[in-house]
Amino acid sequence: MFLIPADWYTVKTLKKKGRGVFAARDIEAGTIIGDYLGTLMDPKKEDENKHGLYTMSAGDKYDILGNPKIKGIHFINHSCANNCDAYPYKGHILFFALRKIFKGEELSINYWLSATDDEDITCVQHACYCGSGICKGTMHDPAVNADGWERLVKKEFGPLYKKLPDKYGRQFPPLASYPNLIYPDRQTLYHYDIFGSEVKSPATFPDSSLPKLIELEKRIRATGRQIALPKLHLQIFGIQNSMMLAKRV
Repeated sequence: MFLIPADWYTVKTLKKKGRGVFAARDIEAGTIIGDYLGTLMDPKKEDENKHGLYTMSAGDKYDILGNPKIKGIHFINHSCANNCDAYPYKGHILFFALRKIFKGEELSINYWLSATDDEDITCVQHACYCGSGICKGTMHDPAVNADGWERLVKKEFGPLYKKLPDKYGRQFPPLASYPNLIYPDRQTLYHYDIFGSEVKSPATFPDSSLPKLIELEKRIRATGRQIALPKLHLQIFGIQNSMMLAKRV
């Protein structure tokens, strides 16, 4: 379910990626994009070949299966340089804007898939076509921190983590109310990657020494752009796995 107004986004069909969600106006950092709603299902019965990549892991007792026939945030595609992220809230999984997102940009999230041992799932099914400058060619990520995500979900869900909201097969209802903004940081997220826009020129700063990572993150989040430091001859693409991604210019 989208929580941003209908005129803030458009859904387009893309080659190789299928449907995708695009910003129809600038979206500020922290904006809640939507709530991942769908059918409650037993995590043990998840079947990617049957359901596709529309299943979201939630509490210990349930997953949420998005309906591909209904418009929702399950249409948001994977990217190796995502501009949105997921956050657990009162038994729900919310998507929010990691940074300022510009009109025309595709909204994206990192699916954080771990390598599968399932012989029925081929590498082609998990191929990535995001087109980012740091695209790995796959949605698998060796740095995925499943344990960290579970700790965050347990912390934010509290008693709801072990509770099944309704019977399997029922529709997961929306919350009565939602927060206006989410501003998690590296202390509250299980990971914290952030990348500047690849369709906008970098934001230029006059620093003569390299800022701390947390300061670079703040600048990328607020401006939505990559960071240019002319005095240091650096263009900073983003922060990944607590490391700065940059090139000499």
